[in-house]
Amino acid sequence: MKKPITVLFMLLVMTPLAWGNDGPRTGYFRKSITPLELLGADGANAIASVFAPDERLTWQLSVPKNYDPAKPAAVMVFIGFAEWGGGKKEWNAVLEDHNIIWIGLINGGDKKPINERVLRAVLAQAVLERDYKIDTDRYYLFGYSGGAHVAAMLATSMPEVFKGALFYGDALPWGDKEPPKIDRVRQNRYMFMCGSKDKDRHKMQRIAAAYNAAGVDNTDVVTVANVNRQMPGTSYFEQAVKFLDARPQASEEAK
Repeated sequence: MKKPITVLFMLLVMTPLAWGNDGPRTGYFRKSITPLELLGADGANAIASVFAPDERLTWQLSVPKNYDPAKPAAVMVFIGFAEWGGGKKEWNAVLEDHNIIWIGLINGGDKKPINERVLRAVLAQAVLERDYKIDTDRYYLFGYSGGAHVAAMLATSMPEVFKGALFYGDALPWGDKEPPKIDRVRQNRYMFMCGSKDKDRHKMQRIAAAYNAAGVDNTDVVTVANVNRQMPGTSYFEQAVKFLDARPQASEEAK
């Protein structure tokens, strides 16, 4: 029987993490690792129904060149609709200015099973914590088009982990029944962004309104001018980052 994602996450964060011997790498690069290397034998066996222990999984990282371990970095976990996991090159300046590490799924697009995409997004924290100090109060999701469906699932099922999300080009409603962790969801921040020519922009507005109706007040809807579903420009990306970072520091009880 498959373990619930929340149980898997607790197992992952309790796993001893090894720091790199040569110092943390910065810049734009890919990181490949097997579940056995990442989690050890017990952790790898716990997720063997999804990934084989020796299966090599890959993420795209963009680490600010000014990364400083003394200043734990925020994280943007990216889930796209395609098989690549990077953002736009010009966004790197925003990541550096706001001390954010980007980590995106490679080979984690819409053609992959949902459970694989969800677990890969959850595993991102264990991948990063091998080499970097991260700020878990600034741990966000970026879901792009079909990837926004997966991001919405994680944002509402694990709101204690993912403290906010940017849904771009699409989102996922939760229907008539509110998520079990709705009180925790209300503490986080969510931006719904879409192009002015995107046929789903009204759907995005309805989903954002449903969040508001459920008492999730910290939401925003942003329309990107003159595009369909192309990635937004740098100013829009930075606007989203500033919006997510506007959340207050979590209390000790919330942690």
